[in-house]
Amino acid sequence: MRALLEKARSRFRAVVGVHEKPERIAAAWALGVALGLSPLLGLHTVIALLFALAFRLNKVDVLLGTLIINPWTITFYFPTAVFVGRRITGVRVPRFTIPHPEEVLHAAMWRDRAPWLRSVLLTWGLGATVFAVIGGGVTYFALSRLIAYHRRRHPHHLEQAHNAGEPKG
Repeated sequence: MRALLEKARSRFRAVVGVHEKPERIAAAWALGVALGLSPLLGLHTVIALLFALAFRLNKVDVLLGTLIINPWTITFYFPTAVFVGRRITGVRVPRFTIPHPEEVLHAAMWRDRAPWLRSVLLTWGLGATVFAVIGGGVTYFALSRLIAYHRRRHPHHLEQAHNAGEPKG
């Protein structure tokens, strides 16, 4: 059982890029966080995989970074990004009245709310872009330093990770 657990740990370390340089791990996570915070909602996973392949980064690390935005965090993130976008652009977002469910299917409802939709998309897009750039940069610098610090303080962890993948003689 112990050997099975050790093999699982070794596989996990390989999958999340433990054997890579701190800068590469940090770059993968930073890319994921930046894409997760970007206004390209709904396309994060596809774009993250394409970038991970293009830059030869660990796909799991990049995808884990995109999970910064999820159903729990978007409820706070979206209005905050709109607020930041409003502060930068000065665009006023008109008050939104919640339509009845049957109205959502009618084009007239969307035409009537076009100014609201335009202002929200503009302010959110700009606010989310600001968060993406800052979030990606902070993630890269913090994580690369944190990983390097951890490896200096605990060099035996990296050695154990390397040795765990080797067959026992």
